[in-house]
Amino acid sequence: MARRISARLRSSALLAGGGLAVLAAMLVGVGCRQEPQAEGPPPARFLKEHALQNRLVLVEFGAIGCALSEAGLDAMIRMNRAKTIPDLAFARVEMSKQTPAADQYFAARAPGFAVHHDADSALAQSYEATVYPTFVLLDRFGRVRYRGPMPEEAKLAVWVGALMAEKTDAGPDAALFGTIALDAPKLLAETRLPDLQGAAKPLREHAGKGGLLLVFVDTSCPFSGQAINEVPQVAAVLAKHDVPSVLVNIGEPKVTVEGFYASRDLKLPVLYDATTATQNAWNVTSVPTVVLADAAGNLLYRGKAMWRDLAAAGEKGLKLEAGTLKCGVGGTGYG
Repeated sequence: MARRISARLRSSALLAGGGLAVLAAMLVGVGCRQEPQAEGPPPARFLKEHALQNRLVLVEFGAIGCALSEAGLDAMIRMNRAKTIPDLAFARVEMSKQTPAADQYFAARAPGFAVHHDADSALAQSYEATVYPTFVLLDRFGRVRYRGPMPEEAKLAVWVGALMAEKTDAGPDAALFGTIALDAPKLLAETRLPDLQGAAKPLREHAGKGGLLLVFVDTSCPFSGQAINEVPQVAAVLAKHDVPSVLVNIGEPKVTVEGFYASRDLKLPVLYDATTATQNAWNVTSVPTVVLADAAGNLLYRGKAMWRDLAAAGEKGLKLEAGTLKCGVGGTGYG
């Protein structure tokens, strides 16, 4: 949640799950209204509730109190009022659990588009928008076509033009705009982070002869918490093949990181970056994000903390027999 993973990842929290909560207090004049929940998955309910079906929509998942979320909201309000991209609709999904405070905040801002409360994160999980602010661009068929930080307005206009020209559903595997190809060897050499004792060195120097596992997390996301608890078992299996494992905590201040890990004997390095530099460089849009690289720094796996998927990719990339990297933990498809 937010912070983008950010402003603190700032405000961040990454999101905990459940079903959509019924709002106790609703906004006046900003598109929220109290009505029975429609049947279907959270995205379908969300689009139907706010009359966004068959429209191109830029959705901000953010939280009040997060500077980056506020900046993104201001940009959307400006674009909406000026109609700079006439074919684009806007919506804000509010992640904060401070419903009365959020109601007051949006009533004062009067954004002119839908504001949807998602304090239990069900909608955010469905859209894989588990850090804030995260912006999601939906095509007319409800498909996610972009997910990430606030896009430049000129670039957004080009994307909207391309989507307006599409006459058929691109399907669930439609390519996302703004996808970034990582130069992993360069990033491993240039990303220099301190551990909890203050010693800093490039990520590359944490690698073994077999490669390196990086697990990007934060302290507030429950799915990060699950990954953190399971990493020691995964690390023990990978260590047998000279592949060390490292936790990389991003977007939170040192004092938060130290307090969280002080009582946890994980028996593996914990690095941290209190800024968004590492998050941005590695294009980490949600946590936990897992990266497995071989000895040359080539990416073997990048994605969710699904250890079975990571194991399969690792066995193939490291030329190991199937089942060699069986970790005994399931991981999580969220984050």
